[in-house]
Amino acid sequence: MQLVVDANILLAAFLKEALTRELLLDSRLDLTAPEYLLSETLRHLNTSASIRKRIGLSSKEIEALFLLLTQRIRVFPETSYQSVMAKALTLAPHRQDAPYLALALILKAAVWSNDKGVKKQTTVTVYSTTELLTMLRKANDQARNY
Repeated sequence: MQLVVDANILLAAFLKEALTRELLLDSRLDLTAPEYLLSETLRHLNTSASIRKRIGLSSKEIEALFLLLTQRIRVFPETSYQSVMAKALTLAPHRQDAPYLALALILKAAVWSNDKGVKKQTTVTVYSTTELLTMLRKANDQARNY
């Protein structure tokens, strides 16, 4: 399953959710993202004292975890989805959500996001972490029954 990973997913993997971390490393998922994901996530990690405090890791540990969590994500430059950015901007609840929707439109992929605003638009399919886990568990159950 091909998914465009939203920054809130990557940040969640730093903050608390072991399941999110496992999903980011799950080989059944073909993970993609606009290059914006990297800069947006690093900006939050580097500038938000509250996030850094909640993470409770040193700068070196955060850097190592960032590299681990992003190793399976295929990153696309802005030029690869620029042709649909105008449409994505009309769909996105916030300007910073548009690159994720634009890449999903180009790749004909779903977005993995826990942002309720992104989920409200109906052009691009959006899966939350909970929905993704449910789908993968169901697929595992069906595979065991065969």
